[in-house]
Amino acid sequence: MKWNNLSLHKIKWICSFIVVLLPFFCSISNVFQKYLAVTLWAIMMWMFELLPEEIVAIMLPGLYILFDITNYATAFSAWTTSTPWITLGGLMIGGMIVKSGLVLRIAYKSLLLTKGSLKGIVWGIVLTCTIFTPLIPSIMAKVALLVPVVIGICKVLKVEAKSATASALMLVVFFALWSPKMAFMTASTDSILTAGILEQYLGVKITWLAWAKDMFIPGILWMLVSIPLIYILRPQHLNLNKEYLKIEYRKLGKITIDEKKTVTLMILLIFSSWHKLPEGVLMLGIGCLGFFPGIGLLKSDDFSKIQFKVVFFLAGAVTIGAVASSIGITESVINFVQPYFEQMNSYELVMSIYIFSILANFLLNPLALIATLMIPIANLCSNLGYSATIGGYSMIMGFNQALFPYEIAPLMLVYGFGYLKLTHLIKVMVFRIVAGIIFMTVVTYPYWLYIGLLDK
Repeated sequence: MKWNNLSLHKIKWICSFIVVLLPFFCSISNVFQKYLAVTLWAIMMWMFELLPEEIVAIMLPGLYILFDITNYATAFSAWTTSTPWITLGGLMIGGMIVKSGLVLRIAYKSLLLTKGSLKGIVWGIVLTCTIFTPLIPSIMAKVALLVPVVIGICKVLKVEAKSATASALMLVVFFALWSPKMAFMTASTDSILTAGILEQYLGVKITWLAWAKDMFIPGILWMLVSIPLIYILRPQHLNLNKEYLKIEYRKLGKITIDEKKTVTLMILLIFSSWHKLPEGVLMLGIGCLGFFPGIGLLKSDDFSKIQFKVVFFLAGAVTIGAVASSIGITESVINFVQPYFEQMNSYELVMSIYIFSILANFLLNPLALIATLMIPIANLCSNLGYSATIGGYSMIMGFNQALFPYEIAPLMLVYGFGYLKLTHLIKVMVFRIVAGIIFMTVVTYPYWLYIGLLDK
């Protein structure tokens, strides 16, 4: 058995080495070859779990510099963005919810309402997430609020971290937040940014209701398609006696002062999300409030327990996109695909933008991609006689897909709580990408055709 495990480990290293060498056999510039080699090395390490994820991420900036791919400013630019700090704030907020005991109270109450079955828990999470979706325009904030609740459910049901069942429940939270956010213009920063760019640079004004008309049905239906994919992991059948749950809930007693303080901070987070405060400042600020005298939800010992490794993982992984943009890969990709897009009919155009967005997501996070690619893609659609919004909507649908945590910051945060196993994530996401292509063909495209969005 040991020999077999050792042999498999060696095979993974050999496969990774071969993949890393592949770019040097492609007829592209030397800097592109080196970039792809380093990036593929990181992806293979993460995919095969050959090295700790955070160690690979920490090494990435150094490797980009070592091989003269980029400079120090670009390699470490991820730390000057809000993403790592939003993640750190989210982890502190999650720590408050767990330590205060509020997570167990919500977990027991949820189990009582859903009767403790796996199906009931899943759809209870879906309903909760869907209600939160249009109210809080920060996916990170919603993840920070809801993942600890699900962790509490796992603890009550004695579900081990990174088991198939734990991974399935974590993915339910992500799918129930990340999929329907496309349905509302105010549900996420990428949707808000898309609408803003279309109006500012292309003069296309999209109202809240107009966005809902075009995207509500595809967004909600896509969530309902995504959720059942968690059963690919074959999660265990969960069921607890209702009387047992009532007894355990009564043991918690009356709501404590710490729980009330936590609820107050959560309300502050919800209502503050409507302000124009930068997300990083908001999340980090509320997380830090937990340490203040008079609040006291977190102590210095709690800070040492925070999973800092996910912050390093995120910052290092975001570097992939920053470097890709700095060396001109993004511009090269656009110049390459544009001649092909110009020869397509409406279905081919929509699907090409959708698939292109999925692939581009490997290089840059959705916000960076929207900022760099939205204008040329939307302009391309407009030049072909279609509404510029087709480019924006198709990109948003494509960016909803991911294979690795580093591609999407909220997925990174979900992963950072330590309950979602990477191999489980990749397995489900592969099926989700395939399901997405089918969904775009049989649901989204016909719907857009029916409402006249694809008329010239």
